[in-house]
Amino acid sequence: MTTTRDDSPTASRGVDVGVDPWVEVTMVDGSRAVYGLRGLLADAHRIASLAVASPPAECALMRLLYALGLRVSGLEEISGPDRYELLEQGRFDPDLVEGYFARHEGRFGLFDPVRPWMQEPRLPSQMDTVVKSGRRAGQVDRRTSGIGKLVVSRASASSSAWFGAFHDGAPVPVPAADAVLHLLTWLWWGQGGPQGPARKTAGHSGRHAAVGPLRGLVSYHPTGRTLYETIVMGIPDTEVTDADRDVAPWEAGLPDPDGDLPGVAGPVSLLTGRAQHALLLVPSEDRQVAEDVYVAWAWPSALPPVMDPYLNWLEGTKGQQYAQRAKVDRALFRDVDGLLVHRPPGSARRRPLIMDAIHDAPVEVLDHVGVAAYGFEQDRERAGGERGWYRAVTPAVLRLIRDEEAANAGRLAAVRERVELCADRLGWAVDSVWQETAVPAGGGRADRSPLGERALAAYWPLAESAFWLLVERRDWESAVTVFGQLALGVYDQMTREIADGHDPRTVRAVVRHRGKVASTLPRKDKAATTAAVTDGEAG
Repeated sequence: MTTTRDDSPTASRGVDVGVDPWVEVTMVDGSRAVYGLRGLLADAHRIASLAVASPPAECALMRLLYALGLRVSGLEEISGPDRYELLEQGRFDPDLVEGYFARHEGRFGLFDPVRPWMQEPRLPSQMDTVVKSGRRAGQVDRRTSGIGKLVVSRASASSSAWFGAFHDGAPVPVPAADAVLHLLTWLWWGQGGPQGPARKTAGHSGRHAAVGPLRGLVSYHPTGRTLYETIVMGIPDTEVTDADRDVAPWEAGLPDPDGDLPGVAGPVSLLTGRAQHALLLVPSEDRQVAEDVYVAWAWPSALPPVMDPYLNWLEGTKGQQYAQRAKVDRALFRDVDGLLVHRPPGSARRRPLIMDAIHDAPVEVLDHVGVAAYGFEQDRERAGGERGWYRAVTPAVLRLIRDEEAANAGRLAAVRERVELCADRLGWAVDSVWQETAVPAGGGRADRSPLGERALAAYWPLAESAFWLLVERRDWESAVTVFGQLALGVYDQMTREIADGHDPRTVRAVVRHRGKVASTLPRKDKAATTAAVTDGEAG
């Protein structure tokens, strides 16, 4: 792995996320490298993609890169012509990149004692102490949260140790590169509710924070052939309403938590200023690792809602807009038509606003652009409830968002609906067989049988591979038979396990309910499969 350094970290300065390497990437030539933020922008045209191990942290980092990309482009906001001019330019101007980081030198120190990057340096003097009662009366707890609180995969306080033998009694420091990723994850995906000791300011005292802006949600981003294309395609076309307030945290003074809640004044404040949590990393003596952390509320109440440009928006029964929730077991291709079609017929879904911003991009660019989905399935209403995170990427399908491709986008939506229909019939049929043959009398009915869960788990990967192949070939007609045949194959495989004993009742149930899946096929294919089953049973 190649490590790209602008200069080496020193003990006195500590880690500088602007110049010191901490972000893993895949280069266009397939090699691996590690960059700081300045290097990412300067070499974005040579980098294929980020290779960050944590999808939530990568998603947060992409939002920061959009803001930085806009800044080093020399623009305050971006329009269609600006975007396409940047794409033709092919790289960020190295002088503009150098100039930006020179102007903000000293603002990217991760452990800087005065202005640590993306952190709140006033927390040590604002955090309350906790005096224990009972057996530990008179003992004062530390005002920090413990390093386990920072790392999502570690246990903290009395939480269960699911991912390793971590506990607060034997804290394990976190290397700076990992600490940055955990910091970003907290700022965008952090849990709501009590955060530990209370934070006291002149106007507010409390322990509770609102949930992070992306908690429990899935975020969709265009992906190009290089990181440069990905950044330029992903910059939102949000209008600047107040240039003085449209700033990133490292460009401004410390926020006033007792003042007015910050609103969105343009794309940079939208991308970087929506955190609901305030954190401060406590470094080691040499300022190379994080040994502890303060976690508290950033604002006494939730920030005003905004239409995030990377979320897929649904409409409730009363017309309210809400973002699509993340589900670790839901394949990305099942939502792809909702990302491409502005408002699918008969659907309350509204595609992410970033798709509107780039829908008329040059076809020679869109021919190579896909979609990356970053999801973290979490409970938004309470602490904990983290089921898992994921990153999924489509092939290059964004050509279909162009107006002249509306017909093909509609056909793709129809194919996706066929996939879902066959999955529903497969689950229905397998569950019906299970209920008739494997459930004891009076045992009740489950929403999904164990065999039905296995059947769908086998079907979805097969369906996804077939789906992308049909889309690549624009072979829309084959969808009528392909997915029904896949579902039938899975049905036969799963039911064979319980029919091999040749119990007549079981065999009859398998044959009878097979028709629920076969009904998805055209008449001639359905007749052929029925005949094959009949011949097999006769044999």
